Amino acid sequence: MNPSPPVPADEAARLARLQALRVLDTEAEPLFDTLARQAAALCGAPIALLSLVDADRQWFKANVGLGGVQQTPRDQAFCAWTVLGDEVLEVADACADPRFAANPLVTGEPGIRFYAGAPLRLPGGARVGSLCVIDRQPRRLDAGQLRALQDLATLAGQALAMRADLVQRALAAHAAYERELQAAEQRWRAMVEDQSELVSLARPDGLLVYVNRAYARHFGHEARDLVGTDLFQLIEPRDRAAVRAQLDQVLRSGVAHSGENRMTTADGRELWVAWTNSARDDARHGRMLHSVGRDITEQRRAEQALRASEVFLERTGRVAGVGGWQLDLDTGRLLWSAQTRRIHEVGDDFVPTLENAVAFYAPEGRSQIETAVERGMQTGQPWDLELPLTTAAGRRLWVRAQGEVEFEGGRPTRLLGAFQDVTERHALEERLAESERFLRELADSLPLRIGYLDRERRYRFANRELLRRFGRPAGEVLGRTRAELLGAAEDAAVAEPARAALAGQAQHFEFDEVVDGRPHRFENRLVPDLDEAGGVRGFFLTGIDITDRSAAQKALRELTAIFDNTPDFVVQADARGRVLYMNPSVRRALGLAPQAPVAQLEIAAFNTPATNRLFVEQIVPAVQRGEVWVGPTTVYLAGRREVPVSHMVIGHFDGAGRVERYSAVMRDISAAVAAEQQILRQSATLRSVADAMPATVAVTDPSGCYGFVNRAFERACGLPAERILSRSAREVLGEAEYERRRPWIERALAGEAVTFELGYPEAAPERYLQIDYIPLRRESGEPDGFVVVGQDISGHRRETSQLREQAQRDPLTGLLNRAGFEQAVGRMRRGDATLALLYIDLDHFKPVNDRHGHPAGDALLRAFGERLSRLVRPTDAVARLGGDEFAVALPGMQQAAQAQAVAAKVLAAAVRPFEVGPLQLQIGASVGVAFGADPTQDWHELVARADAALLQAKAEGRGRARLSPAPESPGLR
Repeated sequence: MNPSPPVPADEAARLARLQALRVLDTEAEPLFDTLARQAAALCGAPIALLSLVDADRQWFKANVGLGGVQQTPRDQAFCAWTVLGDEVLEVADACADPRFAANPLVTGEPGIRFYAGAPLRLPGGARVGSLCVIDRQPRRLDAGQLRALQDLATLAGQALAMRADLVQRALAAHAAYERELQAAEQRWRAMVEDQSELVSLARPDGLLVYVNRAYARHFGHEARDLVGTDLFQLIEPRDRAAVRAQLDQVLRSGVAHSGENRMTTADGRELWVAWTNSARDDARHGRMLHSVGRDITEQRRAEQALRASEVFLERTGRVAGVGGWQLDLDTGRLLWSAQTRRIHEVGDDFVPTLENAVAFYAPEGRSQIETAVERGMQTGQPWDLELPLTTAAGRRLWVRAQGEVEFEGGRPTRLLGAFQDVTERHALEERLAESERFLRELADSLPLRIGYLDRERRYRFANRELLRRFGRPAGEVLGRTRAELLGAAEDAAVAEPARAALAGQAQHFEFDEVVDGRPHRFENRLVPDLDEAGGVRGFFLTGIDITDRSAAQKALRELTAIFDNTPDFVVQADARGRVLYMNPSVRRALGLAPQAPVAQLEIAAFNTPATNRLFVEQIVPAVQRGEVWVGPTTVYLAGRREVPVSHMVIGHFDGAGRVERYSAVMRDISAAVAAEQQILRQSATLRSVADAMPATVAVTDPSGCYGFVNRAFERACGLPAERILSRSAREVLGEAEYERRRPWIERALAGEAVTFELGYPEAAPERYLQIDYIPLRRESGEPDGFVVVGQDISGHRRETSQLREQAQRDPLTGLLNRAGFEQAVGRMRRGDATLALLYIDLDHFKPVNDRHGHPAGDALLRAFGERLSRLVRPTDAVARLGGDEFAVALPGMQQAAQAQAVAAKVLAAAVRPFEVGPLQLQIGASVGVAFGADPTQDWHELVARADAALLQAKAEGRGRARLSPAPESPGLR
């Protein structure tokens, strides 16, 4: 049996919030169906559900891919586990998860193997369900898919809350309507004085003889004050002539007439009123004008706003370059927006059909769009394609075609979508691809390892030298870690710098590595790759083999990330520049919460100073003239980040012709600007990289003449670049130097990579160069010159002796190691029969490692080594032989008692407590002492006697020193 999910601690409150939503057992709604489809598409899953977890069931508000199922028992619901926390619940393989392995939904239909669900959170934190994706195969989502699923769940939670609010408002409005209807009935039965309609009687000349209280009150007067006044005084002057003509017609014909006109209140406000005017014959007053009116001011304002919105959307579509289309499958009628017509370059008289619309696509794109439409009509799957298209004017474009199918009763009834010209972006991408190819060829021609690793330390880029290290093609290296490629755990010398680089710290280090069975030493640089927010996305790697070199080549290149399409920013402000509205894209870009108020914000605060000057000098004057201003500007986003945008500003006018508010549409064009500038920076960037390298770099053509040199090469030759370029190596280097290099030059021009060293012993100081000739090839494979890389390795040779010295030292304590100690004793023993030797073993050291860990043990060993060094003379040799064993060689000892005195000092120093951080550690020592040596034997006999004496000391109970008997020899005292 599968375990039942735990009941949340706030279950009662959670169920109350769920019931308050009034959504359980309601019909499907497009918004929630769309969110489920988006989740399935983004996560590549066949099933997506918007599930609400009730007391004893889970009920599906939206269902993609699980037809016929509306709900399941709560004790079988994966989503009942999801509502226990705020994070996405991901089950990679349900059969391997003890919570779900026996679940009927896993063992039976629908055969769930993978599940990922994000909780639906309402304002206040209640988790009422989840947006989940399901697959019948084990799998995992990547980080982007997890974030997208969480974002869609957040939208779904907000949509549920908004829906509940709308339902509550609708119920309240209905109740108010019912009350108003009842009151209206009562008023209808009451006298005209109590009616809400505006009622008046006037003589043919417009003199009012009666108005009800509602009429007078609506225009700010008392009824008694209006009787006897002219009806036309309340009518807005611009409408008086038209109204008088309508009323005269009613009085003449006796036929009632309905119309609308503007009225003016006592305080000067302008109102729109819909009137029904009729003629009535009164026995007392003769023919009278009877008028009944209703205030429609808000309706007219709404209509004006709607018309303004339609104009705004058409303008924004034109500026943004996005058109729309719709196909009615029942009638076959295809509608194109004005922008779609502009992209196709057809006139207003062109009648689009499905057939002639598809004919605009290039032959290679028609089958794709036809297949996408057919699949959408069969499965409901939307499409988003980028295809080549030829306009009616014969221009070839690249367009982005998006669409989806609407169904009614399971039958497709309508196709609709969006259309955008993306030709310019495609051109930029092609130019960038060519630039990237050039950069890769340059990276492959350098004798450096160049790579890029993501946060999981998987290779995402590797040049030819790095691929050669692993002995595999790029397809087998990219996407894998260094440990996976080498088949062994990563050593600390590489792992620790990698972790530091992913923490945002640039690294420069050296490490040893076996390549082709031979030890090599490498110098590596790791440079963090930061995103706009300062987060680390990965790191760049450059590595130089310094086994035979002294200086690291600095060849770090950045692989620049291209901004993806970002949503347009829409902002509306009043005539004084105070913000009235910001769309979600702007809020996200500025770091504002979705519901944060904007009434106190001013548009000038987000514009750069240059943009604000442009508003004063150009934009506002143009908009006040009724123009739409379009042009590039810059704005500030979160963190005062300055961003270039394509900016459009539209003015909305009031009835008096004054600008009432401004609307602005902005598109982030950072990627396009960066892409344009990147190509211009390529040569400068490559020149900067080459000039920053300490090595000399040059490029020759097939004839052996120089086509490129860096600054280091200029300095080495003592000539400026203009006197080197286009000249041969013989001319630049001189006859003698050219002859030294000629055999390798000829091999490189023939297509062979060569490496050689040249010595200059006559130089002061003596110099040595290592030179690499790396051939260049055309696409046909023929040699095309070669790259010259020269490095001064003089310092490396000097460092070799230093490395030998380091090889004889213990890296933990800095004392001599066993090899260094043996060499020191050998030197002391030559001709000296009075040499004494102490062999030392620490007592009770192992418990320190066991209780406090090896770092504490290492610190204790270092502290003992320092005490031991301070006890003896500078001429004595002190060593750590390994583990907790130490040794001291004491030359010039005249008596064994002198050596025993030193051993007593060692015992006393060992028992004194050691402070290691917050710890106070107590140990001891045992010492074996050997004095003198048999001159007929080598010094190893002395070492053996000291070791035997140490064993005797430990056998007798530790914490003591024992002297080994001296060998029988006439030369000993």
